[in-house]
Amino acid sequence: MSDRWETERPLLSVVLPAYNEAGNVGPMAERLAEILAPIGSYEIVFVDDCSKDATLATLRRLAADDPHVRYVSFTRNFGHQSALRAGLRHARGDGVVLMDCDFEHPPELIPEMIAAWRGGAKIAAGQRESSPEISFRKRFTSNLYYRVLDAIGDVRIEPGSADFLLLDRQVVDILNGFDDHDVFLRGLVRWLGFPLVKVPYHQGVRSEGQSSYTLRRMIDLAISGIIAHSVRPLRIAIHLALIFAFIGLLLLVYSVVSFLWIGHTVAGWTSTMSAIAILGAGQFLVLGIIGEYVGRVLRETRKWPSFLIAETEADTPAAHPETLPSSLAARRHANEP
Repeated sequence: MSDRWETERPLLSVVLPAYNEAGNVGPMAERLAEILAPIGSYEIVFVDDCSKDATLATLRRLAADDPHVRYVSFTRNFGHQSALRAGLRHARGDGVVLMDCDFEHPPELIPEMIAAWRGGAKIAAGQRESSPEISFRKRFTSNLYYRVLDAIGDVRIEPGSADFLLLDRQVVDILNGFDDHDVFLRGLVRWLGFPLVKVPYHQGVRSEGQSSYTLRRMIDLAISGIIAHSVRPLRIAIHLALIFAFIGLLLLVYSVVSFLWIGHTVAGWTSTMSAIAILGAGQFLVLGIIGEYVGRVLRETRKWPSFLIAETEADTPAAHPETLPSSLAARRHANEP
């Protein structure tokens, strides 16, 4: 690592995944600097998930201008969870905050999370409370998902949970030891069993751009959360297979009874097609559940990395103090002995 970066471990690292957030990374870095400077030594680690806009160019400038800013850039889009894992592996702080850089996770909550951490909690988890800014559809689907996950999962994940977390270094080191390809981080940190304190917050308003979390990405994350923390869907598949097999047996009995005693021997297209549709749907559902697990087992056996890094802040030349913006230059000189 370049000599311009602090060799001593900072008190706090803030990890922020960024995908097409060119308009947000700069203001977020400024806001975090205002909040964290009075607390102690810190670093801000952005993870560019192969953005299509000027996010990476903006991060290069920020890293060149401010020694507290670091970044990691992926070779391609690997997704939000992979970006969080990359940030965890590059963060050096005694405590590590995970949050989004679009201001929906309010940075003003960090001092309260630090207070919980200093009070003995290994994990301080942001707990989103209901607010008018959240659409009814999002509230409904989120509550429904967490209810389903709570019913079939192996860990309790409260409604309103998010990847807005402060993790102690001990927790971070354990998480970095996991080699699983598919990780649902907010579930995994709860599965570890360390003392956790919930810190409530109201979701902030996105500063710039639009959310990259499309419906498809939300569904993918939901499936990952269920499969990563429960094998009960496999048992449900067995039960479904038995149910549909029983329905098929009833249809067979009905056909035999109709032929031998009732005399309903006229070929019924509707009943035949209904039986085929029911049994076919059951088979495809069971195969789909099993296939999802088999596919993830295949990904794990390949031992492919969860992400590939194209560059980091170490590839960015340092700026001289006289070329810094006045606010950043003043902050650098203030931190010098």
